Amino acid sequence: MSKQKIKAKVKAKKDEPPSPKSKFRLFTENVGDGIIPKKYRKNILNYLERANIHQVPYFSYGILVYCLLVISLILDIFLMTTQLFSNANIIIMIIISIFIIPISSIILLFIFMIVYKLYLDAKIYHKIRKMEEIFPEFLSELSLNLKSGQGLEEALENSTEKEFGYLKEEIDKVSKKITLGMDVEDALKEFTNNYNSEVIEETFNLIITSWKKGAQTARLVTRVYDNLDTMRYLRKKVVASVTSYKIFLSIVTVIIAPAMFALAFYLVDLIRRITGQITDVSTSVVLPIAINAVRVNDVHFMWFSTLALVVISVCTAMIISIIKTGTIKEGYKQVIFYATGTVIAYRVFIFIFEYFFALFNV
Repeated sequence: MSKQKIKAKVKAKKDEPPSPKSKFRLFTENVGDGIIPKKYRKNILNYLERANIHQVPYFSYGILVYCLLVISLILDIFLMTTQLFSNANIIIMIIISIFIIPISSIILLFIFMIVYKLYLDAKIYHKIRKMEEIFPEFLSELSLNLKSGQGLEEALENSTEKEFGYLKEEIDKVSKKITLGMDVEDALKEFTNNYNSEVIEETFNLIITSWKKGAQTARLVTRVYDNLDTMRYLRKKVVASVTSYKIFLSIVTVIIAPAMFALAFYLVDLIRRITGQITDVSTSVVLPIAINAVRVNDVHFMWFSTLALVVISVCTAMIISIIKTGTIKEGYKQVIFYATGTVIAYRVFIFIFEYFFALFNV
């Protein structure tokens, strides 16, 4: 195909009117872009970059705005149908709705921002942990390159491997900044300031200090590598020694607690039927004690027990995360696993006990 034909096709594509789908996407992206304050735009972009999100999802933000408006409208309709506004004038209801919909949308957006920030914090923390896991191997490569006579800039650039993952990406960024004229110390400090890792920050501070004073940087890096490798080995031994506690807590949360709540559900029903029979007899026979009916709603008990099991599972996930890693931040995946598994187990035990009590006509 000739160049003239290619240019003609490109020009024809440009002259074509945008489709309704592309118009909707463009408008939605503009809406998503509009909710990001210009004052904090640079910080938000840097935050997303640290969470390994290289493109701002403006379209998703715009869809979120639409969803929040729909939810706010549903909440407004629900509120207007309650007894509080049953005798209110239509004009008053419209005026109240004009204020309720934007206020509720802003509140929901604020809640989403908090949840989204927690999600980004979890991703950043996961990224830091991955970099810390592979950091000793990086130091080993850096030490070998420094011993071969390479300068610090060249050694940093040649010390990354594909297996290093996130760390390779960040060191490559540092190397590019140094190539473009940034000072080595400034580039490394910018990298360490972006990620809250004491191990990486203190190690690079030692390397920079040693390099500026002309000391034996390769020997220092080797000693740091040996210490980090020993710490990693000891951490694995500690985690292995507390595995029994993790298994015990998991069994209590996922099996024993749901079984006890399911059994309590049918015991309450059994007590209700027994007391009902006793109260029927007491109408014709005078008893020395007064027995009233058990007023426990099955639906309320189900909601209470489900909420209690979710709280137990969240606490268990936090405890296991602290035992395993020393912090709660890595337990966000375990929270989902334990909460879902506990609720499912609760429903399974309810079905089992229902069959058991029906089998023995209890």
